[in-house]
Amino acid sequence: MIEHRNSGFVTTNGLVPVNTICDKIGKGKTMDTLLKMFPKLNTEDVFEAIHFYSDNVDVPQADTDKLLALVNVGSKAEETIIEVMNLHQVVYIKLVALGHTMYGATTSDFASLMNQGLRIACLENIESMEQEKNLNSEVHGLVQEALSSAVPDVLGDVQRTKDDLDYDEFVHRRKTNNGS
Repeated sequence: MIEHRNSGFVTTNGLVPVNTICDKIGKGKTMDTLLKMFPKLNTEDVFEAIHFYSDNVDVPQADTDKLLALVNVGSKAEETIIEVMNLHQVVYIKLVALGHTMYGATTSDFASLMNQGLRIACLENIESMEQEKNLNSEVHGLVQEALSSAVPDVLGDVQRTKDDLDYDEFVHRRKTNNGS
C-alpha cells in the first residue's frame, strides 16, 4: 500500500519513498537488488510503487527523441528490429507498469516488462487507428511518434506489423487477463 507522509508518498511496508524505488529502477537496479536494499519490501510493494508513480507522474515536456528514441537495426529493407536508443526514466517506468498489467504474472524483470509495455503500446496504437479512436495517453503518443520516426512505413502494412508483434498472443493474453 502507498501512503502519504510529510516527505511524500511511501510504501506502507518499510516506508520507502516511491520516488526512491523508481529512481533505483531507472538506474538499472533489479528486483532482487531492491529487495536486498529494502528488506521490508516485497515484490508486490515494488510493483505498487511503480504503478503509483506511473499514474501520478507526468511525462516531462521535451522533444520526443529526448524521452524515447527508437531505431530500426534490421539488416534488410523488409526486416524490422527495433532497438531503444534513449529512454527517459518516467517513460521507462510507465512502460514497465504497462507491461506489468499484462505480463506481471510471468516475470519481475523490469527490462522485459518495459519491452512488453512498448509492444503493448504499439499494438494498442494500431488498434486505435483501425477503430478510428484516439488514445489519450502520453506514452502511447510518444511510442507512436518514436516508432513512426524509426520505421516511417510501420503503418503502411498494418497486418505485417501486427504479425511481427504477435498480435494474436496479445489479444489472447488480454482476454485471459480480463476474464473474458
